[in-house]
Amino acid sequence: MANAEPLLGEGMAYMEVGPDDSDPHVPLQGLRQRRSTVVDSDVDKNFFAWGRDFESAKMAHQFTREEQETMKTNFESNNYYPQNSEVYRKQLEKEEQLGQAGDSWTSWALMGIIGATMGMISFFVRQTVDVISEGKYKTVEPMIDAGNWGEVWIVTVLYSLLFIMISVSLVIFVEPAAASSGIPEVIAYLNGLHVKKIFNAKTLIVKFFSVICSVGSGYPVGPEGPMIHMGGMVGAGLSQGRSATLGIDLPVFERFRNVKSRRDFITGGVACGVAAAFGAPVGGLLFAMEEVASFWSQRLGWMIFFGTMSAVFVADVFNSSFEAYVYLNTFGSFDDKNAILYKVTYDVSMHLLALIPTIVCGLIGGFLGTVFTVMNLKVSRWRKRVVAPNKYVRILDVAVIMIIYATLTVFIPKGFDCVKATQCTYQPFAAGAPTDPPEDQAFFYQCMQVGRQKAVPGRGYFPNLASKVKKFQCKEKELVGTTATGQDIYDIEFNDMATLMFNSGEATINQLFSRGTSGMLGYGALFTMLFVYFVAACSAMGTAVSAGVVVPMLLIGGCYGRIVGQVCVDISEWHDGPYARGDRWGWVDPGVFALIGAASFFGGVSRLTLSLTVIMVEISNDIHMLLMLMVTIMVSKWGADFATHSLYHSLIELKCMPFLNDEIPNYTPSGYLHMDRYQVSKIMQTPVITVNEVALVDDVRDLMDPSITHSAFPVVSETAQGDVLVGMILKDSLREILRHPDLFHSAVTAPPRGRIPYGRIQASEFSEKHSAILRGKFQEDYSGVGGDVDDVSRRRGDGLQVDLRPYMDESPFSVIESFSIQRAYTVFRSMGLRHLPVVDKCNKVVGILTRKDLQGHDIAHALEHEDHDDHSHA
Repeated sequence: MANAEPLLGEGMAYMEVGPDDSDPHVPLQGLRQRRSTVVDSDVDKNFFAWGRDFESAKMAHQFTREEQETMKTNFESNNYYPQNSEVYRKQLEKEEQLGQAGDSWTSWALMGIIGATMGMISFFVRQTVDVISEGKYKTVEPMIDAGNWGEVWIVTVLYSLLFIMISVSLVIFVEPAAASSGIPEVIAYLNGLHVKKIFNAKTLIVKFFSVICSVGSGYPVGPEGPMIHMGGMVGAGLSQGRSATLGIDLPVFERFRNVKSRRDFITGGVACGVAAAFGAPVGGLLFAMEEVASFWSQRLGWMIFFGTMSAVFVADVFNSSFEAYVYLNTFGSFDDKNAILYKVTYDVSMHLLALIPTIVCGLIGGFLGTVFTVMNLKVSRWRKRVVAPNKYVRILDVAVIMIIYATLTVFIPKGFDCVKATQCTYQPFAAGAPTDPPEDQAFFYQCMQVGRQKAVPGRGYFPNLASKVKKFQCKEKELVGTTATGQDIYDIEFNDMATLMFNSGEATINQLFSRGTSGMLGYGALFTMLFVYFVAACSAMGTAVSAGVVVPMLLIGGCYGRIVGQVCVDISEWHDGPYARGDRWGWVDPGVFALIGAASFFGGVSRLTLSLTVIMVEISNDIHMLLMLMVTIMVSKWGADFATHSLYHSLIELKCMPFLNDEIPNYTPSGYLHMDRYQVSKIMQTPVITVNEVALVDDVRDLMDPSITHSAFPVVSETAQGDVLVGMILKDSLREILRHPDLFHSAVTAPPRGRIPYGRIQASEFSEKHSAILRGKFQEDYSGVGGDVDDVSRRRGDGLQVDLRPYMDESPFSVIESFSIQRAYTVFRSMGLRHLPVVDKCNKVVGILTRKDLQGHDIAHALEHEDHDDHSHA
């Protein structure tokens, strides 16, 4: 990856080449270096160590020395904007002449294609997962009816193991980059980091099949996270019209082959992935804006809105026409059952008193969200240290979790008694609905009693029972009579624990969200499911399968939310409750607070606000809950922010990715530091290696030395005041220039008029495979191609010079040395920079800032160290 910045750490510094230091071979040793804040590697032995997994959201994360080294060597950064050089402007002029410039229809068409593609991927993922998961339950149902529990356990475990082994094997042996959800890597890339292989075609293919197998197997994970990652991969691949992995290079969308356009379409793809996964077009747009996009514009927002609309349209058309790939003869009909992921049965009107249990759910969500995040990080650190080094141990890790969880899903429900529902009749809940229960479809029974919840006919209250409860070891429903209208009356027995546990994650969430079913799920089943699934989800996160955490978050939050709701129902019995549908106290319902609890836990883990609120409304189709969802999400976020960073950002820190938050961290272990008080001269790297605009070939060649790891250099011009900054040039551009010896000239001759085409220079912005493709493509455009880059180190310039002006960025951002750190951080992040030169009043380069220098922990240490020195001299 050429357009990337190796991050500086200990033992690395810049040196200045200028009038007072004309020797370009000054050794790097002995130059002033800034120490980084580090913590001892044994810090993780202290479970509650502050500044690691436990840390306020306002605080900068503290890294060990080993993690600092990983951050320095494993990650590179990207510019957001292309280098504004002479050859780049020539390319823009060519696009203008060909009519390819401006906001053309191709941008909108491409975003629509990305959205439609994600809609189809969502359809195939959803339908295939349904086929696999339903296949397991239908296989073991006859064995359960026969009471052959040994066979039930063996078949359940083997069936689950088969698909989870396919999932983990694809990841480990084919493409390891497809592991987990991929959301932290996508967020880091869109923040300006280069993360290897996360957008490869092979990663997309492996991710697709791995997530289908992992979710279908019954592993305690969900598909939404990988869908978001796949959206980014689709946006990256389609916008470039080529794949080095597949050997494809199509002459379409060539004008988007630059870093800025690629990143914009990846952002759009991520939004389309969210929209297709949740059926939430507006939520997808807001998720991209709130969580993943570091660079946003109004025009990009409009295009993404079109893309998310296309994604949901395509997904809804096909999902409404098929169920487990069985055609329903309803093509074009947007059925609520398939278009809305967790549609609630009916709406309720909220009341001021509902704020009390809503805030309670928020507090629980903040606390459990903190525990969930910390436990994930602790398990991930252990897995990174013990499991990750051996691929076969990673396979065993997944297999053990699957065996234990599959075993629990069989034997825990068996230990629960059957729940009885008496005198139940089918309720269609809609005019014109059939009068008999439809086969294999979700519906409700209205009963005289469900569990310990009794009907109150005088007030019109009758407890409901969802049709798809699990019978498990209980007896078949019994016909006990008919109504005056000829409708059958049944007594039904079911296992509430099996309804929660021996089911797919999405089916369980639908049961939790069901309304009017206060007697259906008891406290014992809810508390047991909450504990077991919480531990299972924490264990499964970070394993070597493609999987996400959204379904676990909704399920865990739904469990404790329903517990809070059931408590409200029990309390209401002291005040003439429970209450019928349509009553002004109808909000006292466990299903209502299951939705609120799911939002609170999701918020406590992810810290999303705007997008999460809209997504929860869109997946439930319940606008009446908007205010309560906002309240519980804010309460859970405030509570969790006190103790931890969000899960996704904590995982970014765990992977040692140098991420730049939207605001500079002002809080340090010693207190609040207002960064506007301090100047960039306190944190900049100095001295700096510079290069003249017309440089000696030997000097340029020396910059290719492996010991010089900088990836760009300020270009200076000699004036009466000294060497002043006139541009920046990438090391990869210099390497490409050295491949063209016919550009060299002597000091007494004019520079050659030939230019390397921009396409050759642009090739350095992509991977080595893409660079090779582009160099081959532009071979015919320039006849002066030299040898391999390995030959560069053996060439001598013999006093020859090379003109760098046509290839340097003539619009470099720079700040004066008295510039505040706060504002320099804002400039650096908002403009997506890799380097920010620091100049004096005469525009002479005196220092430079990179992403590494603007990490919160490094800034805090530099300023605290500076303040300590100031006080010691006072």
